[in-house]
Amino acid sequence: MSRRPCISAFVITKNEAAKIGDCLISLNWADEVVVVDDFSTDRTPDICSGFGASFYQNRFSSFKDQKSHAMTLAAHDWVLEVDADERVSEKMRKAIQELTPDDFEQYACFEFKRKTRFWGKWIKHSSFYPDYKARLYCRTRGAWNDANVHERFVPNGRTKKLDGDILHEQDLDLHTYLLRVERYAQMSAADYFAMGRRAKWHHVSIRPAFTFFQRYVIRLGFLDGAQGFVISVMGGIGTFLKYMRLYEIQNDKK
Repeated sequence: MSRRPCISAFVITKNEAAKIGDCLISLNWADEVVVVDDFSTDRTPDICSGFGASFYQNRFSSFKDQKSHAMTLAAHDWVLEVDADERVSEKMRKAIQELTPDDFEQYACFEFKRKTRFWGKWIKHSSFYPDYKARLYCRTRGAWNDANVHERFVPNGRTKKLDGDILHEQDLDLHTYLLRVERYAQMSAADYFAMGRRAKWHHVSIRPAFTFFQRYVIRLGFLDGAQGFVISVMGGIGTFLKYMRLYEIQNDKK
């Protein structure tokens, strides 16, 4: 009788002492946990060692490269990708453990909904939920896409959605949130330029407004209260910054 394949979970970190403990606790059922750290200056290395994770350090160049590197260090072909500010819910863990050997044969990847908590509230709308992510996959049956932001593993085979949420803790203060939005906008602009995309006038005028409208009205962000409003506004700001940075790149503005 065939057995379920072993699963390696992998996480990348950088000064995540406040959150990595809860993440690793939620992975204590995995056959292996691999952490690749970008030379944290807080207690992240000590915490990871305390949980018995296989701990490595590697200088960060991009999310895609760091996650790809972490995946290659895993001992098993089936890997579970988890961010340091995420944790596996009990329902998600149970759904994974109930998979049969036949499921692993038929499918190359399994997707889960990600639920985000922002400013103490679980967000149910605002384009944040349901936010399906491909997180459990066979590393020999697919490849990473070329993006350095919104990077993802693209499976070569069938994908199945499973029950259970990835719980995402995003309780960022406004300043940190804005810095993150700006950072992602910079990386997205570089990706767009490499793909041959160029900024047009409507990208920096109409599209930011539409992003806000889509999140706040179409995706019912107003039902998430003040949090939904902030998420929608930040979406519009991120769109504006992304295309303005692309405009700078394509016109070589220093």
